[in-house]
Amino acid sequence: MVRRLRRFFLGMLLIGASPTWAEAETLRTQLETLAAEHEFVVQGLDRLGPESARDTAGDLPTRLRMLLEDYNYVLMSDRPGAVDRLLITSAKMPAQTRAFNATIKTTRLGPHHQVETVLVGPNGVAFPVTLIVDTGASTLALPESMASELGFVPEALQPGVSHTANDIVPIKAGILESVRVGPVSAGAVPVAFFPDDRLRGAKLLGMSFLSRFRVTLDEAENELILLAK
Repeated sequence: MVRRLRRFFLGMLLIGASPTWAEAETLRTQLETLAAEHEFVVQGLDRLGPESARDTAGDLPTRLRMLLEDYNYVLMSDRPGAVDRLLITSAKMPAQTRAFNATIKTTRLGPHHQVETVLVGPNGVAFPVTLIVDTGASTLALPESMASELGFVPEALQPGVSHTANDIVPIKAGILESVRVGPVSAGAVPVAFFPDDRLRGAKLLGMSFLSRFRVTLDEAENELILLAK
């Protein structure tokens, strides 16, 4: 009888207990708890390793960025500071992105620097394109009309929005197999496809690629310098 009572009270304590970060044994369970608390969809949990939970602080996007610093992922939302969907695409591969230090010649388009880039999408075809180096763009940005050329099918792209200075723009998000600039390449690079009329012909090399390096733009020499972090 004593054992049964102990089991009963232990069960009641477990049922009534709320999970804390300290009790979350793995990164996966921590993300599952966050998703339940903030009511967003998380995909790609099977791509996580056995990492332990981590203490985080700040708003939800900041906490997710801290938790997923070793992974490539895409956040989608139509509200500032919130998250509607989290897609974890792959673990970062240091050998792919940090093996090189490179100096790449740029061409000028007014005040902007352009670089010759090779993109590989789901179809595995190398697609050369000239991109504007834009450290203010959170992701690599392309016109929507390029999605099919890179091998993306509509159902493989996730709807989302981009918050600009003056507007909220609908986008479709995906993952490029690789992006190469000069001798440097990176795998699993998030890309956002914008309505063609919103980009007005511009194609941007944003931070989903550039953040993997220490970046310097040499205005005098017209060079993009990418250094290992």
